[in-house]
Amino acid sequence: MIKFNELEQGFETVFRDSKDGLAIFKDGIFVDCNQSMLDLVKLQRKEQFIGQTPFDFSPEYQFDGSTSAEKGMEYINQCYEEGSVRFEWIFVTSTGEEFWAEVIITKMILSGEVVVHSNWRDISEKKDLEIKLAEQKETFETLFNESMDGLSLFDGEKYIDCNKAFLKMFGYTSKDQVIGIHPRDISPEFQADGRPSKEIAQQLIKQSFTDGSVRFEWLHKRVDGSLFWTEVIIAKVTLNGVDSIYAVIRDISEKKEFEFQLHERNTKLDESNNNLEQMIDHLKQTQEKLVESEKMASLGSLVAGIAHEINTPVGVGLVGITQFIEETNAIRKRYQNGELDEALFEEYLNSADELALIINKNLDRTAHLIRGFKQIAVDQTSEEDRMINLKGYLEEIVFSLGSVIRKANAKVSINCQPGFNVVTNPGRISQVITNLIMNSINHGFCDSNFGNIDISIEDQGSNTFLLTYKDDGKGISQTNLPRIFDPFFTTNRANGGTGLGLNVTYNIVQNTLGGSIYCHSEEGQGVEFVITFKVKERLS
Repeated sequence: MIKFNELEQGFETVFRDSKDGLAIFKDGIFVDCNQSMLDLVKLQRKEQFIGQTPFDFSPEYQFDGSTSAEKGMEYINQCYEEGSVRFEWIFVTSTGEEFWAEVIITKMILSGEVVVHSNWRDISEKKDLEIKLAEQKETFETLFNESMDGLSLFDGEKYIDCNKAFLKMFGYTSKDQVIGIHPRDISPEFQADGRPSKEIAQQLIKQSFTDGSVRFEWLHKRVDGSLFWTEVIIAKVTLNGVDSIYAVIRDISEKKEFEFQLHERNTKLDESNNNLEQMIDHLKQTQEKLVESEKMASLGSLVAGIAHEINTPVGVGLVGITQFIEETNAIRKRYQNGELDEALFEEYLNSADELALIINKNLDRTAHLIRGFKQIAVDQTSEEDRMINLKGYLEEIVFSLGSVIRKANAKVSINCQPGFNVVTNPGRISQVITNLIMNSINHGFCDSNFGNIDISIEDQGSNTFLLTYKDDGKGISQTNLPRIFDPFFTTNRANGGTGLGLNVTYNIVQNTLGGSIYCHSEEGQGVEFVITFKVKERLS
């Protein structure tokens, strides 16, 4: 039988040499730990650890939004009642870095006293993988549900899911009408080549299981019996251990009609042209959605400005890639005819280098514009708070309105310290600044050929900031000044003014940003808007 002192020595060896971080705390305070625990929290000596509490190495809040102190005491109390508890926890090292750990706390008797043995195992890599998988799942679900193509899942016997585009494409009104039916129910008896749809479908499904995926054109049938052409991609997927078919269906009726009329297919565009067209299409779609939304009225000018800005680099890129294709075709022809010599090939390489540099530079410019535009657009359609740098964000807003500002021959200056990093609702700040700038351009500078706008931000403490906006435009009469924040009040209705811009600005500042806004102005002396607003959190 193993003697008690041998057990005690064995426990000490395990405690000392364990790769997991081990510690003992009594009455909520650490009284001992091993080297692995010091390594986890990035301390050098036990003296730095002993005397601390578990909450000294925890952030204020855990992943579920509860405070570390409250949630931690629940686990400790549970440990005292049940003897041992296993859970996951976010810790903070002595240098401020967060990491995930699997924790086991166990009540035990040591030297006649009740203590808690704590075992920490770093699972940061595992949690990162879990988060990435969750993000991928969310992305797939969003793409599936919102795709413009009809998407469906077929388990070999019946449809088990589909998206909104699928319902619209075939004339269904709900998924219940689709789930349970067979692909033959949405196909005519025969395809265009006279072969039975059932026979061809079986061959294609078999091929997809062999090759992984198959692309083909198919004649489909709507609920009302009308036929239409589609391009279909079916791919083998495994769901819950069962091999199934994932189908992407795109309506190509117009394309097929054109093919039948001309008896030939359109030549596919070069990959670079495709990328450029997709970029432009994405921008146009975003523009249409923003213009249609009343909430995004202030983005009309932003969209127009970005579209104008992007036109030049996209145009240059298209010209460059077209010339590159032509030169490539020419050099290929010379090669095939045996007319290609070293001098011609070197000339072609030099030209290709120049064209590639031009195309790359303009695509870079286009990507930068779209990234800035997308961030502002996302912010203005989102109610979520996030971290921003106030100075950098103001500069991004002004940059996005660059075309409109230059057209008005206006100059915008920003006076803001670079260290104002805050958590707030950036979309509402963007809408306020955009409305004020557009108000200056459309009203303040309408009778002049130029104008100056000054924007400054000062720290007022307690998560409050003072934003001062000035322009040197024509100003506002004392008669109209008390009414500028009233809904539908405008002096420019003949030119399309709605009278909602400053009213929306007022409501955002008062209600969303928890601040106040005042306007000082005299005719001929410009305007000054004094705005206070609160942020959720100061980060520096």
